[in-house]
Amino acid sequence: MANFSTHLGAAAIGSGMLATLCLQVGFVDAKDAILLAAAGVIGGILPDIDLHYSYPSRIIFSLLGILMAFLWIFAAENDLSITQLWAAGFGIYLLIRYPVWKAFNQFTVHRGAVHSIIAALLCALLSVLLSFYIFHRAAFLSWFVGLFVFLGFILHLLLDEIYSVDFMGHRLKRSFGTALKLFDRKQIQGSAIIVSGILASWFFAPDISAFIDTLSSIETYQLIWQRMF
Repeated sequence: MANFSTHLGAAAIGSGMLATLCLQVGFVDAKDAILLAAAGVIGGILPDIDLHYSYPSRIIFSLLGILMAFLWIFAAENDLSITQLWAAGFGIYLLIRYPVWKAFNQFTVHRGAVHSIIAALLCALLSVLLSFYIFHRAAFLSWFVGLFVFLGFILHLLLDEIYSVDFMGHRLKRSFGTALKLFDRKQIQGSAIIVSGILASWFFAPDISAFIDTLSSIETYQLIWQRMF
């Protein structure tokens, strides 16, 4: 399994490069490009929220709390006072750092149902809803936020699988195959809850047509190619 610094660095580099691409081809402005990069970093550490080792687990939830607090502050309406912004941000941090952290430590198993592709999809959809309904971002941008969270999540799973291969010893470690999986067959109940969350999130998700049209358009990739070189 790759360590925390590897996951964080890879997520930051990958999401930063992709956010730069989105900025240069005109999908987002500079402020929203930062939001996308942050979403990719969050996605890159989300699979380890089920860690039961006390110290790294606290670091992960502290980082998530700080990122979510600042994202909310930057997205909040300007009619709020500075004290109100600080208080709300601090409240968000405390909520994620303590009760949410405690719940995940109590009810999850590392590399279990949370460490799967369906969990990546659920986190992406929840990110879309958060961006659209809480941060009041447009549907088009919100789906990009979800995409970045999903890609960061999948990158984490891929790195864990790569680190499960002992290239020097030409063998597979015992952890091989436990990271990148569609769902956890040993935790059917947890996987069923995740699938239910996906269906519920999709029901409340904003319109995706503009996002799909953009990603499926030949002109989009022609523009990317032109801007690339």
